[in-house]
Amino acid sequence: MPSPSGEGEEERSAHATTERRSVDGRGTAAETQMTLHAVCARQSVYALKRLLKQHALFSGKRPLLSSPNSPPNHPVVMIPTTLTRQSDPDMDDPEPLLPATHPSIVLPHPFICAASHLVLGFQWIRDSDQSESARKCQPASPLLRVVRAVFGAQEASRVVDELPKWELYDDFLLFQCNAFQGPHFSRLLEGPRRGEFFGAVAAVFKVSHVARKGLIEREQVSRPPNLEPLHGEFRSKVASLEDGTARSFTDVFWTSTRFPIDHAVIHYVWAPSETMYSRGNSPEKRRIAALNNVAGAVVVDMCCGIGFFAFGYLVAGAAKVVACEISPWAVEGLRRGAVLNGVTYEVLDPDRSDLRSCQPGWLDSNTSARLVIFPGPNERALPVYRHRATHVNLGLLPSSVQFLPQAVQALRPDQDGWLHIHGELAVAGGPAGRLQGADRWANQLIDQVVRLGRQSAKLVKIHWIKSVGPAKVHLVVELQVGPQQLSQ
Repeated sequence: MPSPSGEGEEERSAHATTERRSVDGRGTAAETQMTLHAVCARQSVYALKRLLKQHALFSGKRPLLSSPNSPPNHPVVMIPTTLTRQSDPDMDDPEPLLPATHPSIVLPHPFICAASHLVLGFQWIRDSDQSESARKCQPASPLLRVVRAVFGAQEASRVVDELPKWELYDDFLLFQCNAFQGPHFSRLLEGPRRGEFFGAVAAVFKVSHVARKGLIEREQVSRPPNLEPLHGEFRSKVASLEDGTARSFTDVFWTSTRFPIDHAVIHYVWAPSETMYSRGNSPEKRRIAALNNVAGAVVVDMCCGIGFFAFGYLVAGAAKVVACEISPWAVEGLRRGAVLNGVTYEVLDPDRSDLRSCQPGWLDSNTSARLVIFPGPNERALPVYRHRATHVNLGLLPSSVQFLPQAVQALRPDQDGWLHIHGELAVAGGPAGRLQGADRWANQLIDQVVRLGRQSAKLVKIHWIKSVGPAKVHLVVELQVGPQQLSQ
C-alpha cells in the first residue's frame, strides 16, 4: 500500500520468507510463531509507524497488512511490531482485536499514551498467514499493478526502473515533476489509453484527483503552483476568468493532510491548483511545535501561507498568532485549517480604519481569537503587532530578509525575543563551504538586527531544512534578540 505520509514510499509487499522447521512435532515455526500488529486507519499509518520506530517497536522485516474485513471507504492497516510469541492452539483463528491493556500485550507506557489517538487496537497474527499472502505474488507497487492491469505484464516489467515517487494526501495523489518522463512510460502514455491509465491510478490509490508537479516560480512572492492535472477537474472551466483563475473558492478542488507531531496531528488544507503544500519543511514544522519558550506568548508569522508554522506555534502554546498572508487562496486554506484544528480565528479587514492607529493593547482587547489572520502585506499589519511578539517567523523563500525591519518592530521592546529567518543559500565547497556560508549569512543578519535598534543579537542555531538544488539549501537562522536600545 502507498505510504499515507505522502513520502512516495512504495507499498511494502509480503515477500519475507520464513524458515520451515518442525517445532515439537506440532507444525512449522511459521505456523506457531505470531507477531503483534498495531491496527490503525490508513491515514494514521505514517504517524503510528513513526511512533513505533521512536520506541524501537517497528518490525521492518515484515509487511504491512490490509485488513480484509475493513470497509472500502475506511481501509484498516496492520503494522508489525517487534513483539512475538508462540501461538495458542486453543485461541480463535483469526485472533480478535485486543486493547492495549490486554495481558498478552506488553508495550511501554509512553508509547501507549502517545499512540492512543492513532491505534484502533492490537492483533496477534500468525507468521504463516503472512507467508500465504506473500505467495499471491502481487507486485509490491500499486502503480506497477495498474501498469500490469492496463498494459500487461510485459510492459510492467519494462517500466520497473521508471516508477516515480508520489505524495498521497486526502483524495489527492501528486507525482514528482519528472514522473512518467522515461522512454517506456512516455511511449505507453502517448496512446489512447492515457486517460484509462490515470483513472485506474486514481482508483487503486482511492483518490479523486491526480496531478504532476511543475516548476515553481521561486522569485514570485505568491509562489503559485505549476500543476499538471492528470485525472479529475482541479478548477471549474465554466466558472473561470479569462486568465484561467477561478472566480471563487467553490470553483476549485480542495484537499488536506494530517501532519503528525508528538501527541497530536496538525491539519493542513489547500487548493492544489492555486497554492502549494511543502512536505520538505517537515523538520522545521516539528521543531516549531516542540518549542518550550512559546507558551503564553504572541507570535507574528510574516508570510504564513496555509499555516505551515502558525499552527505549530499554537500547538506549542502560543496565546495568539498574528498570521499575515497576501494570497487569498492561502488565507482560505489557513481559515479552513483553523476549523479542522479546532482553533479560534478571526480574519481582519485590512481596510478597517481602527487598524491604522492601534494602541498597544488593541490585540488583547479587540479579539479573543488565538489565530488572527491579516489578509494583506505584513507591513500594513504593523500597527496590530508592533511591540507585541516574543517570536517572529519569517518563512518566505528564497529570502525573508526584506521583512526584517517589521520583524524587529514586532518584538517586545523590554525583553528578549526570537527571530526564525528562512532563506535559500547557494554555496560551493561541499559541507565546509556550506557551514562557512551559513555562518557568514547569520552574522550579516545579526548586524542588521543591531542596526535596527536592538541591544544585541546572537545565533541560537542554524537549522538545515532541505536541499533545493545543486549546492543550494533551505535553512533557518534562529536568533535570540536582546531588548530595544535605550535610545529608541
